[in-house]
Amino acid sequence: MKTIEKRKNRVAILWCLSLLMVSTFSYAQQNKNTLFMQANKAMLNAKVMQADILVPNEYNKGVDNYKDAEDYYAREKGVEKVEELLVKAVNYFNRSADFSVSAKLVFANTLNAREDALSAGADKFAKELWLEAEEDFNRAAKELENGDRDDSYKYSTAAIEMYRKAELSSIKTDLLDETRILLEKADEMKVDRNAPKTFKRAKSLLAETERELETNRYDMDYPRILAKQAKYEARHAIYLNSAISKIDDNNMEMEEVILSYETPLARIAEKIGFVAQFHEGIEKPEQEIIEHVLELQSNNEMLIAENFDKEIEIWHLQSTVALLKKQNVALNNEFRNEIDKRTDAMKAQTKELENEKALLAARIAKQAKIHDQFETVYLIFDSTEASVFRSGDEIIIRMHGFGFDVGKSEIEPVNFALLTKAQDAIRIFQGSNVIVEGYTDSFGSDEANLVLSQKRSDAVSQYLIANSDTPDNNKITSIGYGENNPVANNETTQGRKQNRRIDIKIQPNL
Repeated sequence: MKTIEKRKNRVAILWCLSLLMVSTFSYAQQNKNTLFMQANKAMLNAKVMQADILVPNEYNKGVDNYKDAEDYYAREKGVEKVEELLVKAVNYFNRSADFSVSAKLVFANTLNAREDALSAGADKFAKELWLEAEEDFNRAAKELENGDRDDSYKYSTAAIEMYRKAELSSIKTDLLDETRILLEKADEMKVDRNAPKTFKRAKSLLAETERELETNRYDMDYPRILAKQAKYEARHAIYLNSAISKIDDNNMEMEEVILSYETPLARIAEKIGFVAQFHEGIEKPEQEIIEHVLELQSNNEMLIAENFDKEIEIWHLQSTVALLKKQNVALNNEFRNEIDKRTDAMKAQTKELENEKALLAARIAKQAKIHDQFETVYLIFDSTEASVFRSGDEIIIRMHGFGFDVGKSEIEPVNFALLTKAQDAIRIFQGSNVIVEGYTDSFGSDEANLVLSQKRSDAVSQYLIANSDTPDNNKITSIGYGENNPVANNETTQGRKQNRRIDIKIQPNL
């Protein structure tokens, strides 16, 4: 009986090892997409973190190893060498992404100046100045990587100055010059006969832009917006003149005109699933369309957060799969020499997998608890008060219903009810770290906005601490980010209102 049992065990071992050999062969035959998947994700993440700009040395080393891996793969030099190069590439990309977090704080003003220049089209209309600014920024980033903060500051300051010059040059070249040409064309077309108000507004905006450029050389946000509006209004006046002339030429009745402008709204309404009715004017169908868009935006935020969690889970599973594949290769190499020892090795692996399974189960349980708590917090607020979503394990409460007076940091009584709800949400996550983040729109200087956002976040955090019934259970801190990390377009009134916000981040204690 013992001999039969021993033979059964040996057959089972041989069968398992045969499967491992097949798995190894399949691994060697894997396609490029699978082989390069981890490196592609690491490179994409580094790009998203702007590591190619902020940490060029480390990022470029990752690119070099990635290209070498592609070359080896194309020449069929062996999977092992390709994997070795890809591992190096991933390490460089990950290091560059990690370092870019602190680099973003160091170069916050430089990045703002660069974004403003891009928004003005400086890379197209002031190319020489733009390239010179890019070169200074690249040198600043490399000096920071090398640990030389003094030279890094010198070059980043030079880059800011050059970006501002490029932005100003672009505004004058692209926006103002083209606007003047459009206004001359409009004047020749006698646009003021059919669209006098729009034509007058275009000229007024152009004049105001020129005054702002002369008197305010430190904040280009407002002049840039004025210049874009002037260019738009000039084009708008020309269009209105053409449209009104067409109406006159065709002897269209007023009813026909109104019906022609109701048609686009009716088509949009039909696409999103309802019939637009205009017996009370266009306001009602317009509001219904806006509400539908807002609902879609809210759903999209939730989907993005859920997708992020899924990607993290997939990444962990892929890491486990990669580990198992390497273990399979090791088992196959040892099979020919020490079959008896391989039995012990397989038992050890089984135990390791059981431990991993237990750890994974514990993590899933923690994630389930956080999910349930998140659902509770989500129901506390309605859509007019705040958006609640997750970023990894963090819970973010974006209180767009909270407002400060312009330039003020005092909390008004009208906000007490919303802050009470925020306290209820924090209380659900006992023992968590809580960060109150303050933001402003882009109007005003960077320094003033940074100070104002800090005062606002301090005011909210102090209120939460002062009115907490369990002040020691949660650690509440505050930080102001000024005009950084906008969630909407600063060139519109609604966008600037959304950017003047308070975010509360809850970091559960895992």
